[in-house]
Amino acid sequence: MEMKRVNAVTAAGVALLLISCGGGGSGIGGAPPPGSSASPGGFWRGTDSVSGLQVTGLVDESGNFHFLRGDGVQYVGTAEVNQSSLTANIEGFAPLGFQFSDGSRHGTGSIAATIQSRKTITATTKFQTDSGNASSGTLNLTFDAVYNRASSLATLSGNFANSTNNVVVTVGSNGTLFSQDSISGCVLNGSVSVINASYNAYRIQFDYANCAGQSSPLNGIQFSGLATLDNTVVPERIIVGATGQSASTKYSVVLYLNRT
Repeated sequence: MEMKRVNAVTAAGVALLLISCGGGGSGIGGAPPPGSSASPGGFWRGTDSVSGLQVTGLVDESGNFHFLRGDGVQYVGTAEVNQSSLTANIEGFAPLGFQFSDGSRHGTGSIAATIQSRKTITATTKFQTDSGNASSGTLNLTFDAVYNRASSLATLSGNFANSTNNVVVTVGSNGTLFSQDSISGCVLNGSVSVINASYNAYRIQFDYANCAGQSSPLNGIQFSGLATLDNTVVPERIIVGATGQSASTKYSVVLYLNRT
């Protein structure tokens, strides 16, 4: 599904998307023992056949996922795994300032896949925008061993600059989050927590206050999602996928935060 630009509203340099609307057991290398269902958990990289763009997947051991496409589109849902079969319903969001080719900013779909724990996911995808434009394709993902990096608040703490506007986000040693954008006025407060110390996945939640002008709809929205610390790049960076809702309006945020 191609996208085209529409009038954009930026807030705190965030890629904001606006629409209306069990863990596996342990085996060798963290994979479940033979005969049990595969674990979906991982930091996954691959390519979407529909767009031809790179996809980064953040998936925890319970199957909660945030797939982030190279153009800012985000797909979220919860995967169910039976042996080596993975299925999920998904919601997809175009980034604010863009829309799918039919004018939609949101859609729904499904994934059916074969999974090898800590190795590969080979999926077929179906997606339909709210305006009815349907597409199908494949998604081939490869596990990145950065997921096996142990997680801790001490490892994650420090200062990180938003890649879109250089606003600094501070991660405290106790997991607190704070940033303030001098342009929009937005103040971010939140927290991050360790899900499983054996894996490089974190639970994140935050909200915005004091946003002025076009950013004001962010005020009071509670966001939650997943984060990982990617040290395969220099400087290392936190990758965040999160969603929030106010009444019937859903918001989605994607953040790339480079350690300073």
